[in-house]
Amino acid sequence: MNHRFAVPASADERRLGDDAAGIPVKLDQDELRRLSRVNPILGWMHVIGEWSLIVATIYLCQRFWNPVLYIFAVAFIGARQHALLILMHDGVHYRLFRNRPLNDWVSEVLLAWPHLVSARAYRKNHFAHHKYLNSPQDPDWKRREGDPAWIFPQPAPTLAKMLFRDVSGLNALVLLRLAASLVSADKASTAFLVARYGFYVAALSTIVYVGAFKGLVIYWLVPLFTWLVFIMRIRSIAEHHAIEPADAAYPSIRTTRTGLLERVFLAPKNVNYHIEHHFFPSVPFYRLPKLHALLMSQPEFREGAHVTDSYWGVLVESVARPARPAKRARGFGVAEMQPVRTAM
Repeated sequence: MNHRFAVPASADERRLGDDAAGIPVKLDQDELRRLSRVNPILGWMHVIGEWSLIVATIYLCQRFWNPVLYIFAVAFIGARQHALLILMHDGVHYRLFRNRPLNDWVSEVLLAWPHLVSARAYRKNHFAHHKYLNSPQDPDWKRREGDPAWIFPQPAPTLAKMLFRDVSGLNALVLLRLAASLVSADKASTAFLVARYGFYVAALSTIVYVGAFKGLVIYWLVPLFTWLVFIMRIRSIAEHHAIEPADAAYPSIRTTRTGLLERVFLAPKNVNYHIEHHFFPSVPFYRLPKLHALLMSQPEFREGAHVTDSYWGVLVESVARPARPAKRARGFGVAEMQPVRTAM
């Protein structure tokens, strides 16, 4: 394969999670440096913006209370929770702020802890995921190994039932188990644990004191354990599942094209550009579209990348299609089976 760009991974890139080894389409050093530049103003704008949208949604739902409006609020807030976690993910890669302590504490206090997870624990897990993608050393792969819920393709009713359990809250324990598994794999200092659980005590005490506990349940915990679980499932399927090795030069990674509604309710902050992120994790989320366009301009990437149109398309690729019934072939007078290739 003729590669137009090539640059070895620097020590700093490896520390960010970049691993240039094995990436068939690379960027020159200056281009990668420009794309990887951190803009702290944009970081603050997105963090404050997402929290502001949550507060505004709660206010409007309370002001104009209606059951249909509440369902919309749950989905919208759940998507904003997802957006905050994606910002945490950028913080895990040190892509929010140039100042490392500020980057880490914002990632914890404003992005991770409200979702019952720890950014530092997630960093350890996530860097291993990047380094050992879909191998026995990949912690995400190990958690899902042998679980029927993560074996694809699946019968459509099975997948639909699983997604219904997610969105209805019946699979809420999935999120708690994930958080617990990340914590158990991390050896945090006593000072960190005191800070984290002190945060929970202070936040809950304040919420109870001001009489907002009901609001916490219906506007934070309900979206957290319903819509967020639902979209995390769909996103996880899209990123690394239901991809046949023969379908892409970069196996087990998918990029998904999105429309406006998907960007609002399913995949904010350009999280759909997943091949691009695995190739160059040092690039912050707000430059992933530019990175995608640059890579797609190269035939090697364009012809080898598994790119799916929409998350509905991902679900279609995840479903096992039954073979068509026997059909008489014209002009031969014999019945032939017409196999249908599973869309992968």
